Amino acid sequence: MLNWRNLSWKHLFVMLLILHILPLWIFAYFPSQDGPSHVYNALVLKEYSKHENYKIRDAWKLNITIFPNWLSHIALAALLYIFPPVMSEKIFLTFAIGMIPIAFFYFIDAIHKDKKERFLFAWLGFPFAYNYLLYMGFYNFTLSISFFFFSFGFWWKHKDNMQVKHICVLYVLLLLTYLSHIASYGLVVLGMSLAAGCIWGLGALVEAWQARREHIGEMLKQFVISLKPFFRFLLYMVPIYFVLMEYYLQSLKLHPTGSHRGMDYIKDYFFEIGCLVYFTRWHVHANHFLLAVLGIAILVSLGYRIYRKEWIKRTDVFLLIAILFTYMFIRAPWSYGPGGWINDRIYIYILLMLAPWLIIDMHKFVRYAITTCLIIFTLLHFGRTAYEHGSISPEMAELASGAKLIEPHTTFSIRTADGHKSEALGRVNPVAPFIHTQAFYGVYADDVVHMANYEANYYYFPVNRNNKDSVDLGYIRADYVVAWYYPETELFADLKPDYDIIYQTEHLKLFKRKTQEPVLDLWDETVNGKLIIRFDMQPDNAEVEENHYIVGPKTMYVSGKYGWDTEWNPRVQTNTTNWRISPRAAYLGPPEGSTPLTRDAVYGKEDAAFRLDLPNGTYRVTNIFQSAEEATHEVNMLANGKPIIKKLIVPPHNEKVEKVATVEVENGYLVLVIYTPKKRIQTDSKHIHWIWNGCIVEQITAEEE
Repeated sequence: MLNWRNLSWKHLFVMLLILHILPLWIFAYFPSQDGPSHVYNALVLKEYSKHENYKIRDAWKLNITIFPNWLSHIALAALLYIFPPVMSEKIFLTFAIGMIPIAFFYFIDAIHKDKKERFLFAWLGFPFAYNYLLYMGFYNFTLSISFFFFSFGFWWKHKDNMQVKHICVLYVLLLLTYLSHIASYGLVVLGMSLAAGCIWGLGALVEAWQARREHIGEMLKQFVISLKPFFRFLLYMVPIYFVLMEYYLQSLKLHPTGSHRGMDYIKDYFFEIGCLVYFTRWHVHANHFLLAVLGIAILVSLGYRIYRKEWIKRTDVFLLIAILFTYMFIRAPWSYGPGGWINDRIYIYILLMLAPWLIIDMHKFVRYAITTCLIIFTLLHFGRTAYEHGSISPEMAELASGAKLIEPHTTFSIRTADGHKSEALGRVNPVAPFIHTQAFYGVYADDVVHMANYEANYYYFPVNRNNKDSVDLGYIRADYVVAWYYPETELFADLKPDYDIIYQTEHLKLFKRKTQEPVLDLWDETVNGKLIIRFDMQPDNAEVEENHYIVGPKTMYVSGKYGWDTEWNPRVQTNTTNWRISPRAAYLGPPEGSTPLTRDAVYGKEDAAFRLDLPNGTYRVTNIFQSAEEATHEVNMLANGKPIIKKLIVPPHNEKVEKVATVEVENGYLVLVIYTPKKRIQTDSKHIHWIWNGCIVEQITAEEE
């Protein structure tokens, strides 16, 4: 039989921790604004190296540099190797949310390690685990909260005896904080520096004052000796300051001015604890209760300090840090350039940094009362959060219900009339959980391009657009359109001629672009009655080989026919003084030793996909390569995702090479992806672009109906 007297704070902590994790696994989707985009881009990171994913390689490029905002993408990409997308997100969030109260407990324990009442205010970590920035989908910042408190707590615990092994661990924790988010990194470095300066600087002043009756030189000597711990701190913090300063100067160069939301917003946010408000205003009332509890705790702490005549304590630095963060919250801009929510990120630490300053060794009845109030608030906050979470999750499930209808090697765009509208809760605000849920349409099939991928527009994400004008100028077309709460009016008129509705629910419509059957009139017949089609890769106006179709750099794919299924960028220029290879170009070689087929070719450095619509069956694919250049070229090719040419070396001096392969076609199309290894250095004997002169596709057997 359970004996309640044997329960300790550890049992309560575990029960609350499990309770806070349950909504992640009970409900189908986590209702964050940007979270689905993070899952999609993590999948892009995972799949990008595969040349068969020619669509995502065409649309995106990887931004592989060391910068904040990386860690969640790395973690999600790693999880995607083992788990499906939505489960990977749940596992990641289990860690990110669960670590916040654990890290805050560790932080409090490091500061009050010798006092049995040390966990009085540590319960504050639970309500702040579910916060506005989390539901905005700022997963990296959510990770950084726990690393902030682990870093600060570890430094505080070992600050008076910082050995090399401790410095190494501190560097790792701060690096994880930096890779999570620059705001938390900057704040923890600032907080630690202020604490070190106050503790050792004030101690040095006190010792110098005590030696004031000695010779002035002796007093200065004592002052410098007392500052040695602070000098050691500054020494091992030099790399940390350097990283922070480098980022700050670079950011200042890119974005010299910012925007402020105004004092009315700041005041309301502060007194409503805005970081704990996300879907409805219900939380504001509960937050006032928390402010009242903390206000009473502050008054009680001041009373005890006066009564005990405890005028100066080491933990007073946390009051100074909280005051400094409050000043920064008020004065800081809301955004610098594309990076925003600066005030919100600072605010989340103000109340949490105040907690270590509060008196904990008070009368047990006062302690019990405060603990009870904090746990009641935690349960109220969690209960309402779970209710709102559970109300929105089924609507997200409806929005994502057509995701598995998306076919591989396609693109999709979105149309959302209102990302804040919820059937269950009315208009949710400030989080808009239905704006980026459609990103899940890009994670269930291979090689799907999410055209409204907002992250790709910003330099502080690891996936960027390959060509920023590609969507705006219409170079990439949407094969699917996901419409949510979109009115059945003339606003759909532009879709109806080219799209069919293939799936719909009460609030969702999924459109698919109309396709054509293979146009067999383009094909010739062999002597045994089989289909055959021939292509000459060349400039548009060059002489074409007899019975061949011209395929130039701008011969884009047309449904039912053929063409390039990867982008051609007309803005890339080629000239003799600034020579560049565009994603796809063509050249005309000398007539000596060649035919119209082998004289000219299409070439490029980037992967290129040529698509041909055709009946299912078995085909013989013959590719022709020939170069008049003085150098060799390496060519690799995939046919419907399977390699048919590996590391083929095209020799110089008009030596023709033919490669024949047999290909099974099961989906009504043949996609040939040609590529070359990514090399940065070109030599006179080895060029770093592929070359392709011609292609013949001949039917061997047709699929029986």
